[in-house]
Amino acid sequence: MTKHMSSEKHFVWRGRDVTRVENFSDIIFALSMTLIVASSVPTTFDDLVVLWREAIAVALCFALILSIWSKHHAFHRRYGLDDGMTVILNAIVLFLIMIFAYPLKFLALFLVNFFTGYYQSGPEIAAVLPLDQVSLFMIIYASGYAAVFGVFALLYAHALKRADSLELSPAERILTRLEVHQGIASIVISALAATIALILPSQYSPMGGSVFILVSPVMIVLTRRARAQVERVQASAGGAVD
Repeated sequence: MTKHMSSEKHFVWRGRDVTRVENFSDIIFALSMTLIVASSVPTTFDDLVVLWREAIAVALCFALILSIWSKHHAFHRRYGLDDGMTVILNAIVLFLIMIFAYPLKFLALFLVNFFTGYYQSGPEIAAVLPLDQVSLFMIIYASGYAAVFGVFALLYAHALKRADSLELSPAERILTRLEVHQGIASIVISALAATIALILPSQYSPMGGSVFILVSPVMIVLTRRARAQVERVQASAGGAVD
C-alpha cells in the first residue's frame, strides 16, 4: 500500500487524495456548525450586546465539533479506507453529528447563562429546563455523546481488523487500539452519567452531568499508557517508527 508522509510522529498516512466521502463529510460538519451558530438576528443594540453569552456557547460547541472533525480527519488520513463498512459507519457518524448539534447548543447556552448570572430566579431556570426533565435531557445528551464516539470506536476497530492489509506497524496498531479504548471509555462515562441522573432524586439529577469531568483525565491516562507501550516497542526495535 502506498504510504505518505504525515505530521504525526508515530503514524504514516495512507490516505491519498481527498475522497468524495471526505468532501461530503466536511459539508456535513460545516452544516452542523451552521445549525449551532444560527440564531435570530438582533433588532436592537441591547440585543446585540447580550449575544456575548451565545458567543461563548458557540465557542464551546465549536471546540467539541472541531475535536470530532479532527478525529474524523485523522482516521481517513491514517488508513485511507473507503470500503462499504467504512462508508456506512462514516454515514452514521455524520447523521449523529447533525442531530447532536441541537442538544449540544441547548446545553452549552443553558450552562453559560446559568454560570454568568443570566437567570435571576429559580422559576426562570425551571422555565428553560425543569428539574423533573433534567434526567431525560441527560439521557439524550449522554446517548448522543456515546453514540458518536462509539461509532468512532467501531471505525478504528474496523481498521484494526485490517491491520495486516494496511501494513500497520506495531506502534500504529497500539495507537489504533488506543482510539478504540477511548471510544469505549466515552460510552462507559456517558452511561454512568445517564444512570446517576436517572436514579438520583430530581433535585440532584444535574449531578449526573459532573461525571463528564472524567473524560479528560481518563483520555490522558489511556493516551500516556499507549504512548509508553509505543516507546517500549520502538526501543526494542531499535527506535524504528514503521
